[in-house]
Amino acid sequence: MMKKRWVATAGIVLATTTSSAVAAVGHEWWSGVRSYVGADAQVRRMDFKGGYGDNLLQHHSPQGNLYGGLKFTPTLGVEFGYEATTTRTRTATLTTGDISNGATISEMISPAVFKSKQKIKGPHVDLVGYYSFYEDSPFQLVGSIGAAVLKATFERKTLSLHGVPSTIVRKLSLHKTVLRLMGGLQYGLSENLGARFSLGWVNTSRMVIYATDGMPSPYTPAVKPKNSFVYGIGMLWTF
Repeated sequence: MMKKRWVATAGIVLATTTSSAVAAVGHEWWSGVRSYVGADAQVRRMDFKGGYGDNLLQHHSPQGNLYGGLKFTPTLGVEFGYEATTTRTRTATLTTGDISNGATISEMISPAVFKSKQKIKGPHVDLVGYYSFYEDSPFQLVGSIGAAVLKATFERKTLSLHGVPSTIVRKLSLHKTVLRLMGGLQYGLSENLGARFSLGWVNTSRMVIYATDGMPSPYTPAVKPKNSFVYGIGMLWTF
């Protein structure tokens, strides 16, 4: 009986000691985690495949990126953000033989004048790595790999066909999860305030955007982007 009591008491003491140690280690680990928020002004360079947006859409789009993150160690963290381009427009005149969203312009409707709109936006999550040149260096190399859930929306309004005014509007949209990579340089202006210069690559060539307006036509208009490059500069605040 005495032996059973001793074993029970020892078990309780061991469990209490272990849980206290784990809690202490967990508290110490979490106390070292730094959180931060930031904002970037960016420009997205996104070209398009021939006949599928290259002659109708803008290839540069200003955009903003708001983000927040947790830096678990001096070299590793995770970041969550949301990016969105401005709405860009372009008016283009296509003639016989040109291709508009996959359809060839015939002599019967040439010249065809179109006004197009475009926008890309969506959240992203990234695993971030940091490298300091030396201890307490204000400069850090930063790199990340992650995924973005982007919504691409496009609109093509036909202004005229062969000189005859038109009001036909086609709408195209798509949600797609794509790979994103980023590399850059961070500079600490103070203990909490920093600046970031970045270059990103986004696998937007996986996005093929078709018309979703349900309008009957002999073909389905499509936009086929190439991969994007995103150039950014911004500020971040560490808590």
